[in-house]
Amino acid sequence: MQRRWVMAILVASGLLAQAPPPAPIPVPVQAPAPGQKPTPAAAEAPAPPKAEEQPLEPKAFEQLRPTKRKLAYTLYRAALAAHELGYYRSHPKAIEVREALETLVRAKLEIPEKASKALPAAEAYLAKLYANHGLYDAEGKKLLLEGTWKDLQGAARAAAKTGPKGLEPRLLKLKGLLFDPQVDAIAPSWAEPEAPAKGKKAKAPKGPKEPEGFAAQKAMTALWVKRAQAWIENTPQVVEVKGEKKTRRRPNPAQAKALDDLLAWFAKDDLDLLRDPGFGWLDLRRLGPVPGAGLLTRAADIAASKAPEGPAGDLPLLPVLEPVLGESKFSKGEEKRLVLVEVKQGPPASSLTEQAAAIEKLGRSREFDVK
Repeated sequence: MQRRWVMAILVASGLLAQAPPPAPIPVPVQAPAPGQKPTPAAAEAPAPPKAEEQPLEPKAFEQLRPTKRKLAYTLYRAALAAHELGYYRSHPKAIEVREALETLVRAKLEIPEKASKALPAAEAYLAKLYANHGLYDAEGKKLLLEGTWKDLQGAARAAAKTGPKGLEPRLLKLKGLLFDPQVDAIAPSWAEPEAPAKGKKAKAPKGPKEPEGFAAQKAMTALWVKRAQAWIENTPQVVEVKGEKKTRRRPNPAQAKALDDLLAWFAKDDLDLLRDPGFGWLDLRRLGPVPGAGLLTRAADIAASKAPEGPAGDLPLLPVLEPVLGESKFSKGEEKRLVLVEVKQGPPASSLTEQAAAIEKLGRSREFDVK
């Protein structure tokens, strides 16, 4: 797994370090869909090397230069924030459903056994929601909560006696979405509705509204992309100085363009962003085992509104990057300013459920998570 980190980061940072004019960011060739003939490019592309073809280097991530590790960390956080943003496209209430059921599951110790019948179903539903990145499966079928509203209501009431309050009314608002297959049977469309034909007196249909919380999460994702700009590597480039060509170290132009493109894309209006085909890349299942590097290499596709192709696949257990903060040398007086001084690689989560909780925590935070 460490070797994968190194190779992916080198693709995203080392191979992009070409002197201007910059080479286009390499895009992995996707496998053709079943029954579809491979394109010439796919047919000619060499097969990726297998992990066993190269020995595993000890402490490989730590052997990267500090700048690359810091770039990797900030892009990693941007990818997690983007994944959280992607839930909103599934359904405006996807986050609300997830948070309500998570609150119930966390209160399991407060719920007596006779009222806990709904808890296994709630945990199973959440596992499906995490795996599908929303309220619908890969075929577009809505996920339904097993069991009955009476069981869910009983668990919420029991939890309220010694645990979280107000859970029952929160779940009541979501009752139809959780149990009724007819309520939002297909994922809501963010497309602008068609205006009525000329001459008709029918009122123009109202378009969808951006989900509550979407703008804040979009700004948080853009913040981590902006923070990544501080760690763009300087690379040797040929520049003209007083009519003479000289080699100078300048910010990697390909990295700079990729991050600028992402920031410009996130600056779009909320509904324009939700309608953009490139939004489909905001999913950790699409960005590979090193999602930060994947986000960087896919910046061109996202900015060009190019939708991903094929199924998203399964979400793997991802390595964890841990920041180390230190006091800035530019701190003045008693005011202490902490800055990112180091990044270490930690082990992946022990399960997808544990990983989902970590992704949610980090993906919705502006702060550096320091242990």
